[in-house]
Amino acid sequence: MFQQIYIRKYGAASVLSFEEQKEETTPLAPDEVTVEVYYSGINFADIVMRLGFYKDAPPKPFVPGYEFSGVVTQIGSEVKNHKVGDKVYGGSVFGAYSSEIRVKSWMAIPLPENFSLEEGASLPVAFITADAALFEMARVRGGDKVLIDCASGGLGTLSLKMLKAVGANVTGLTSSGSKKALIESLGARARTHNEFWQDSQDNRYDFILNSQGGTSIMRHYDRLGPTGRIVCLGLSEGIRAGGRNFVAIAKAAISMPRFSVIKMFDQNKGVYALNALKLMEDKIYIKKNLEQFSKITQWNLKPIIGKIFPARDVALAHQFIEEKRGQGKILLAWR
Repeated sequence: MFQQIYIRKYGAASVLSFEEQKEETTPLAPDEVTVEVYYSGINFADIVMRLGFYKDAPPKPFVPGYEFSGVVTQIGSEVKNHKVGDKVYGGSVFGAYSSEIRVKSWMAIPLPENFSLEEGASLPVAFITADAALFEMARVRGGDKVLIDCASGGLGTLSLKMLKAVGANVTGLTSSGSKKALIESLGARARTHNEFWQDSQDNRYDFILNSQGGTSIMRHYDRLGPTGRIVCLGLSEGIRAGGRNFVAIAKAAISMPRFSVIKMFDQNKGVYALNALKLMEDKIYIKKNLEQFSKITQWNLKPIIGKIFPARDVALAHQFIEEKRGQGKILLAWR
């Protein structure tokens, strides 16, 4: 038997269903591995899909989750890069809220010797997202002036570490003054969102990572300097703790800006939008960029782990994130 967490209906965190499953009897594909999962990472997208606002989610019922760490228990006949007993971390296009998972062998990455399984489960989505945004899209360089929105979470803290490694000058924003110390400990200037918006002179950024969406995109765009770039990740501005708020999500979606290329000629700024799921679905992109994961060991990108919940307490974990109580990465433990 193994366990999985299902979304069978949309709604508050209480709709998440922890279920026992019979062992898989379908033969393992030649290029797959089976992993006994120790930890699953929670991402904000999981909350959005639980609320029913994530357009790329599969039809109900489904098992959410994009990332995991664990031990290989079975390998397909054509797998050469893994053996039974290997510690791995990796990504999955849904299905990672599970105590056992099958994935393509190239989606399971050997865990570096000096990294724990907890740290491994914290890395896949945050690293793929940050690396694509910072270095593939924005091409951040040493000395660039960078702003990271919502900098105290799993993605934000890893981004700060990556930017420090290349010598960028970074400001990290947070919703609460109590979280500023964490941002400062990672080598960045820390400000609350209110402090930032009240200071109109805090501008001319080379790059801004926007995670709130809605009205914040244009406000951030206006804070860019010449040749500045903004990468937009989501629509957290429209999510409210406690359940499905259609008014809030609709208001945030309607307020998303429409950019005119003609007007942008005079502004010399760039706008990107990033969907990490689409990158994870792109086999060619992932295989081409697997070498980028070497940065994790080269730069010693140890993730900040905020809290680990037993998998059975997944509802409490989702509530913890929705209520913005966490710092760093939030995980589910299966063992």
